[in-house]
Amino acid sequence: MNRLFFYALIINGICTSQEFNAGIIAGINTSQVSGDNLAGFNKLGTKSGVFINTMIHKFIGQLELQYINKGSRERVDENDYNEGYKFQLNYAEIPLTIKVNTYKNTFIEFGLSLAYLLKSYEKINGYEEFGLKVNKYEYSTHIGIDYLIKERLVLNTRISNSILPIRKHSSGQVYRWNKGQYNTSISFVFYYYL
Repeated sequence: MNRLFFYALIINGICTSQEFNAGIIAGINTSQVSGDNLAGFNKLGTKSGVFINTMIHKFIGQLELQYINKGSRERVDENDYNEGYKFQLNYAEIPLTIKVNTYKNTFIEFGLSLAYLLKSYEKINGYEEFGLKVNKYEYSTHIGIDYLIKERLVLNTRISNSILPIRKHSSGQVYRWNKGQYNTSISFVFYYYL
């Protein structure tokens, strides 16, 4: 009982001595899925949510909860009768990020994310495809840059890539590190501090 009380006092002291900041996230996300035989970040989506962060020595630790659209899309010429391919993935994502101040108003960030698949669909020529099952969880890593525009407004650019496949290849084939299809996304968002 004494140990529990002692640990509670220590945790309470640490938490009360920390200053936490919170805010909202809003922006766009462009993505692709490796292994779908399409090239380019042609799938445009939204990214929104909330964040909380605190200063830890010379670093900022940040936790986010966000809604994000990922997937891939085939570019189709306007004179083409083909409606193309669209793969839509909607996630609730929790990124954990460490930020380091590098120069004046600029921060470099890196971290890990866990995402839960809320909804997915795949369309080929306008018809819904019920193909391979997408994994419910996505594990990814990310790096990025923050630029402080104003006192409460930050522009963030981030690239993220799945660590584990989001689903198998349609052929089922695997080769060394290529175990299936992976999400890659580049996002441009604003963080607004409340």
